[in-house]
Order: sequence, then C-alpha cells, then structure tokens
Amino acid sequence: MWDLAEGIIAAISAGFGVFVAGVSFLIAFTGKARKFVRERNWNKVMEILPGLIIEAEKFQGYSGAEKKEFVKSRLAVYTMKNKIKFDENRFDKKIDEIVRLTKEVNKREKDKINSAVKNMRPLI
Repeated sequence: MWDLAEGIIAAISAGFGVFVAGVSFLIAFTGKARKFVRERNWNKVMEILPGLIIEAEKFQGYSGAEKKEFVKSRLAVYTMKNKIKFDENRFDKKIDEIVRLTKEVNKREKDKINSAVKNMRPLI
C-alpha cells in the first residue's frame, strides 16, 4: 500500500513540476511577445513620423506648438487605425528630438553661409 502511495505522490510531484515549468515559460514568452509587438508598432510609427514633420513644416504662419499638435493628431489617427497604443509622452519626446536635430543641422548650414558672407571681400 505504501508503494502505491509513494508512486502517486511521485507522479503528482512530477506533474506539478511540469505544470510550473510550463506556466513559467508561458509568462516569459508572453512578455517577450508583447515587447516584440510594441517595438514593431513603434517602428511603424517611426516610419511615418518624419514625413508628418516635413508636412507640418510647410505650414506658413503657424507656431511650432501648432505644428506639433498637427503631427500628434495625425499620429493619433494612424495609431487608432492600426490599433497601436498612443503613447503621447513618447511621441512628444521623439518629435522634439527630431525637430531639435533638424534645427541643429540647419543652424550649422546657416552659420556656414553667414560666415562665408562675412569673409567676402568687397568687389570695389
């Protein structure tokens, strides 16, 4: 009788071990899958973001804040259509980063032109 009880306990222990390992695997796999989906969605948004910023920069007479709101509203529509979570803070930071980078690049080009103009000798 004790042999049968030991066999049952051993089988239950082994089954429980397999169950715990399976649950642990599923939890880890689900987390990685979610992270993969978030990153894939972020990459989709990053593909369209520069085009939206370029489109907004064409608007004359609008402030930077108004242009940014235009970009964010277009991003909101895109994310809603594609069932992507709209993370406003993350988008704000990325928009600011891209605009700051383009201003820095353009500033350097302007500085080069201004420096060249200042160093020109008069024709007369």
